[in-house]
Amino acid sequence: MKRLIILFAVMLCVATAFAQKFSYRFNQTPLADALVQIAGQHPDIHINFIYNELDKYPVTATIHTNDAYDMLRQLIGLNPVSVISSGGRYYVEALQHGKFSYRGRVLDEEHQPVPGSTILILAPKDSTVITYGVADNGGRFTIPCDSRNVIAKLSCVGYKTTYRHLTDFNVGDIIIPIDAVALQQVKVEGQLASVYSDRTVYLPSQRQKNAAQNAIDLLRLMAIPQIKINPIDNSVTDNTGDGISLFFNYMPASKEDIEGLRTADVRRVEYLEFPSDPRFRGAQKAINFIIQEYEYGGYTKITADEDFLVGLSSDVNIFSKFSYKKMTYDIYVAANNLNSHHSGYDVNGNYTLKDSDGKDFTLSRNETTDYAHSKQNQYPVTFRASYNTEKVQISNTLGYSHSANPIQEQNGSLTYSPAVGQDYSYNRSNPSRSNSLSYQGNYFFVLPKDYSVNFNPQFSYSHNNNSLTYTTSSAEPIIRDARENAYYYRVNAYINKRFARKHTLMLGINTGNTINRLQYTGNAFYSDHFSNPFVSGQFCYQAQIQKFNLYADAGVLWERTSINTIKNDDVYPYVHFNIRYTPNNKNAFSAYFQFANNTPGIDQKASDLLRDNEVMYITGNPSLDNSRHITFNATYTWLPSNVFNMSAYGRYFELFDRFITTYEPFDNGRALLRTYINDGNYVQSKIGIAATLNLFNKSLQLYISPNQKFYHSTGVFDKSYNSFQIMAQATYYLKQWYFQAYYQSPQKMMFTGSPTTYRSRDFYALSAGWSKSDLNISLKAYNIFNSNWDTSDRYIQSPLYTEHRTTYGTNSHARLNLSVTYTFGYGKKVKRGNEVGKQSGASSAIMK
Repeated sequence: MKRLIILFAVMLCVATAFAQKFSYRFNQTPLADALVQIAGQHPDIHINFIYNELDKYPVTATIHTNDAYDMLRQLIGLNPVSVISSGGRYYVEALQHGKFSYRGRVLDEEHQPVPGSTILILAPKDSTVITYGVADNGGRFTIPCDSRNVIAKLSCVGYKTTYRHLTDFNVGDIIIPIDAVALQQVKVEGQLASVYSDRTVYLPSQRQKNAAQNAIDLLRLMAIPQIKINPIDNSVTDNTGDGISLFFNYMPASKEDIEGLRTADVRRVEYLEFPSDPRFRGAQKAINFIIQEYEYGGYTKITADEDFLVGLSSDVNIFSKFSYKKMTYDIYVAANNLNSHHSGYDVNGNYTLKDSDGKDFTLSRNETTDYAHSKQNQYPVTFRASYNTEKVQISNTLGYSHSANPIQEQNGSLTYSPAVGQDYSYNRSNPSRSNSLSYQGNYFFVLPKDYSVNFNPQFSYSHNNNSLTYTTSSAEPIIRDARENAYYYRVNAYINKRFARKHTLMLGINTGNTINRLQYTGNAFYSDHFSNPFVSGQFCYQAQIQKFNLYADAGVLWERTSINTIKNDDVYPYVHFNIRYTPNNKNAFSAYFQFANNTPGIDQKASDLLRDNEVMYITGNPSLDNSRHITFNATYTWLPSNVFNMSAYGRYFELFDRFITTYEPFDNGRALLRTYINDGNYVQSKIGIAATLNLFNKSLQLYISPNQKFYHSTGVFDKSYNSFQIMAQATYYLKQWYFQAYYQSPQKMMFTGSPTTYRSRDFYALSAGWSKSDLNISLKAYNIFNSNWDTSDRYIQSPLYTEHRTTYGTNSHARLNLSVTYTFGYGKKVKRGNEVGKQSGASSAIMK
């Protein structure tokens, strides 16, 4: 052991002796800020410079050296800055001093930035060089110079040298044409994924873009290890399960909006954690699609999606976009139709009741489905107008949707044990209809002195009709008709201030309300007025310093739950903290903490008493309290090469004094009442890993993501539950074809607000697709070897009631899906992206 310690000490000394004194990585960092950092860490080298003269020069450099002068030369790169060494001191000085600066942007013929291009400022008389600058990654340049009426000479490898006579310091955009030069074949492979302090950037391959029919398809084919996509509803989350906001070119978009995207226009995909850019409007996690923009024109995209072997399941939509200069107009129309005879559920419930003598006994009640029929129609229409520049973003979205379930019927046999007579039958009919209107606005303005403001108003209205008729040969029928007017509005306002390009302060105010006007008729008559107004204020600080990105916010929220004459007020604080460390462009560590609140839904706090079956009644609890929770996430992302990348993660979540479903004696014990109480804590923890492997020149891509979850509940539902799940995907590309196999093991979980455990069926799919130009055809086979219709099992465990419910549907049954998209453009330069989609109305409070 002693020898091992001595050997380790010797190795440590050798490693220290050979360690390089100066090791830095800068990415588009102002030169003055970089020098400040180096001078602070190495005061012995005595760096002298004038801050204001150098803060306009961005530097991108990776430095590993022991020599101070060499370190400074590597840092400065091609910027017009001199370094003089004298008497052990280093003097860093701009070659050109000036009160004014020439500012502009270098673009190619497709209006894409030309990073690294050189801009020489020449004297108009003899073309001598006055000063020069280099464009950053966005093609922008700032060159201090007081000389007027000069000539700018712009050059870059692969582009034709361009001259421009400058008469104003605000240069604007300069277009330089591509210079087509025949070169010998050289194979250069760029890095397809890179880590930065606040984001991870992924470059989709041409094969992936050709194979994908929409943005969700593209994310699935890219197999990004930091995110997960639900194969059934196409929802996008991070590995820990938190939601991700989606953006197109920094403009917000919902998951429906991206259905109309032409994926061939996508340049890159960015995954961001707590981005400091105010255009992300305070989103904690975001995916931003950077999409080719065009000056004017438009396109129309038609999508038809049809399921086979499970009844009618059809989705047809048309998306059309027209752009002129900075304005874009989108319209979306769809028809979704479903007609299925394979929905419903079987229920085996055990009730602890009292007999006529007041003694406890257990009644087993079994519902078995013999026939089911579900028919659904939905017709959304959405229109949006948007204006988008670097300093102003404005969009207004109007949506209307009609949805109806004209048939929602189920019947079968009903048995009791101990038997109370012959076997019985039941019939349940629950048709519904909804009409919704919605509006959403987004206003973003960049103000002088690094200020910016965001203003986001939202409003939605829904009129809902819901009818329930439950008849059985053993009891009186249950007839319940509900009519509802539901309103929702919210206003978010944020003001941001950036300091020294590294620090950002944000002040936010949010207010809104959910209002439900609900009337029940039939066996029960109720007229309810629900509202849930809130006001919150928050303060946020963010710092982006070299390899670290720090985010912290704190706020206070007031909310009131008002149910008829009963009002409950609650004031609580909330805190979010996230730190991300990126030692290089291949590794990233992040840790996240949250203290926040869970608010029960309006249906959980309703005071209405409704009958569910012969021996079960349901109601809410107006006195239900909010629950606090804490969350801690930790993730590590490693992108060593284009062949392999991975992300490992862990999560801890605890909900205190949570609201949970409970069952109480009712009608002197002859029935049960389902209601809600505050009781016990709920804990969920999770660990997992996601990895992607690319083989055979990226023709074959393999993805795997196993995870282990741990659940624990205290109080009336005292239980621990563990579950393991794995997802795997393989994709193979062959010219214009792609083939994919997907598998997901059963999902097992314990509910947060119910004494319930849940288990779904496994899910697998085989896909084949072909694309050429703007035509894309995809055929998928889901669960092709499964002939059963059951999709999941749910188990309720409480002192007075236990239940086993088997749900039937089409998600786990064998089915074929054919999806076809065709896009045709018109006009000269089309702008594609930021598509609009189906909008939703206000949430319903009808109890079910």
